[in-house]
Amino acid sequence: MPFVYDSALAWRTLACLMLFSAIASVARGADNSFAASTLALDEALSLAVLAQPQIDGFEAQIRAAQAAGIAAQQLPDPQLKLGLADWPVTTRDAGSFTRDTDTQLQVGISQEFPRAEKRRLRGELLARESDRLRAEEHLTTRRIRRDTALAWLEVWRYERARALARDSVSASTAQSAATEIELRNGSATQTDFLRSRQEIGQLRDREQAAAQQAARARAGLARWIGDAAFRSLPTNPPAVPDLPPLAVVIARATAHPHLAGAAAKVAFANTEAALAQAAYQPDWRVELSYGARPDYSDMVGVQVGIDLPVFPGARQNQSLLAAISERAAAESAHEDATRGLMAEVRARYEDEKYLLQRLAAYDTSLIPDGRARIAAALAGLRAGRNQFRDVLEARRAALETQLSRLDLLTDGLKASVELAYFGAYQPIQNQQATADE
Repeated sequence: MPFVYDSALAWRTLACLMLFSAIASVARGADNSFAASTLALDEALSLAVLAQPQIDGFEAQIRAAQAAGIAAQQLPDPQLKLGLADWPVTTRDAGSFTRDTDTQLQVGISQEFPRAEKRRLRGELLARESDRLRAEEHLTTRRIRRDTALAWLEVWRYERARALARDSVSASTAQSAATEIELRNGSATQTDFLRSRQEIGQLRDREQAAAQQAARARAGLARWIGDAAFRSLPTNPPAVPDLPPLAVVIARATAHPHLAGAAAKVAFANTEAALAQAAYQPDWRVELSYGARPDYSDMVGVQVGIDLPVFPGARQNQSLLAAISERAAAESAHEDATRGLMAEVRARYEDEKYLLQRLAAYDTSLIPDGRARIAAALAGLRAGRNQFRDVLEARRAALETQLSRLDLLTDGLKASVELAYFGAYQPIQNQQATADE
């Protein structure tokens, strides 16, 4: 009995193969979920700042500055003095402790009294250093969270690209199986069949390339969270808060720890200038001594000393000038840091705004049009109006559109991460509370 080509049978076979492929894909996903829980972005950020050596180092430096600040405000330790005075070394009294009335064994104690204002300013100087270190700690924490989020998004992007390529491989494999049936019936050519096989090979190569890039991205993520970087990631993108108005973002960015660190340097320079000004006021000291004379009356001595800033032009004036210049430099650095940060905020804000608009265009027209083109090409192929390469071109174009959308979505998520780094989505008081946790 001669074989009769049944086009309906061919397309039912294609549909069954695609269904089996989808079921296998779901099964693979279920196996992965049982193997290890998915690593959400929020969990990755928490892991990144947990037991982080950089943050621990800042905490140690802050404790050191605070302790040194307390010590700097205290009076210097008193000094104990022991000595021998007026001991004769010539004439017949040489070497005697009792013949000369001035010879005495002395014991004394001296105490310096730096001015209270100077001691206060020295302690305040170290407090300003502690503030700078605290700002650096908060900045480091934000950078770690930002870099971790960007690394996570890189893994997510390539895993999604791999999934898209894998789905295309499944669809093309089913298409190739149907083409093989049509080839046997004579309704398809050998060229069509070989073209479908070549398309499958190219798609598998793209899948492997995406897998390679995902593996490299996971290595980068492991820099921050260790072995947790090799867990599976969720398929859906992380949720992004609504974009606040630019004025709100700018206002929130003023509390950024980078600017707080620059402001702490200005405060440090101001305190140094005040300390240099206080150097014009002399310090003083007191010394008490007791002299024992074996055969005569004991002696008690009291001395008071005071600094004499008689050459301020070469010392105090120059120290004050240096401090004022350092303050001007710190203020200029703070202004430059503010301008640079605000420029970055505006650039990231514009990126996010336009990326959201472009992404909407993909979702409303480009992606649906690609799917419609595939459907039209398949319908035309069944009706004999299209050639097999039209279907392949439609599928290839749809995959490229999906990958372009994926890149666009990832770029938008990265822009959102950068804005979160600047504090765009968090009120100022909540930023401080988060940094202190």
